[in-house]
Amino acid sequence: MLKRSVCVAALVSLMVIMSVAVYARPLQNETQKGGLFHSYMSIEADTSALDNPLPLFSSTLIPLNISYWHDIPAKFDKPPAPMVKRLIVFGTFVPQQTIHLEIEDKPDWATISLSTPDIIIDVPSEQGMSHATHAKVDLSISPLREAPSEPTAITIVASCDKLGLLGGVVYRYTLVFTPNFIASIGVEAPSKIDVSPHQTTEIEIKVKNMCNRNIEVNTDLSDIPQRWNPSIQPSFTELGPHETAIFHFSIVGPFEFGWHEELASLPIYFKVTPKPELSSESVEPETFVSYITVQNVGFYMPLPLIALVVIVVIALIAVVAVYIKKMSMTKQ
Repeated sequence: MLKRSVCVAALVSLMVIMSVAVYARPLQNETQKGGLFHSYMSIEADTSALDNPLPLFSSTLIPLNISYWHDIPAKFDKPPAPMVKRLIVFGTFVPQQTIHLEIEDKPDWATISLSTPDIIIDVPSEQGMSHATHAKVDLSISPLREAPSEPTAITIVASCDKLGLLGGVVYRYTLVFTPNFIASIGVEAPSKIDVSPHQTTEIEIKVKNMCNRNIEVNTDLSDIPQRWNPSIQPSFTELGPHETAIFHFSIVGPFEFGWHEELASLPIYFKVTPKPELSSESVEPETFVSYITVQNVGFYMPLPLIALVVIVVIALIAVVAVYIKKMSMTKQ
């Protein structure tokens, strides 16, 4: 008699199952995996830590809340239906689902991991999202030195397999983060320049972008005394990662009257800012300095003074010539 009652209850259960199965619909971002009934999942993330660029060489934790529910009708919840439902639908009296988490599109310039990649979660006893069971997981993101400072998307994939008549599901959640900006350039320039007074000398300075995003490089010669008449072209330029620009730096040896023998160290400042800037707020440029030693040796006389000396010498020669001529005429 008892066996007959169980069979009848099972038959009724299956009929009810089949009568409501046509109403199940997958949610957006989900892919259903077989089964007469459907599993559903969602992921919620506290993304406040992603509002600003992430520091390099440091782990940033993003808390995730995983929710799981199903659409098995509530008609099974009346005695002795729950016991029958578990046995028929799940094949067990204590149904638990294993949710596997993995990361798609993971870049090789960051260490990204999940605190619990496999979660064992109880199957809710009632249908609907309001009765979902939840699990907490931490997503850890640690950008490395070579990480580009630009928005990057990764996708968290949550999946579970079929459990009896309850189908599995795959759910995808995408979030975007930006690694922080590192200001770094390489400067290649001669260590010393030899000049003479009033001589113009030009050198090439190569600047390489060692940063992890596009940058603007501005030059500053404000600490070089004007008596060296310094100039640099171009005064600024934009560079992509690992690109090199050539600046032309020129000076004129100081040319006050007299003998020159001087040694000076001339600072050239390169101010680096990310382009485009990482936020609406202005970013203070990172300043790098390159020192060039210059030696100015020689005698200088202004051109007018040279002309005057020449005139005086010519006049003296003329006077001497006239005097010699007169002396020879007197002797005759």
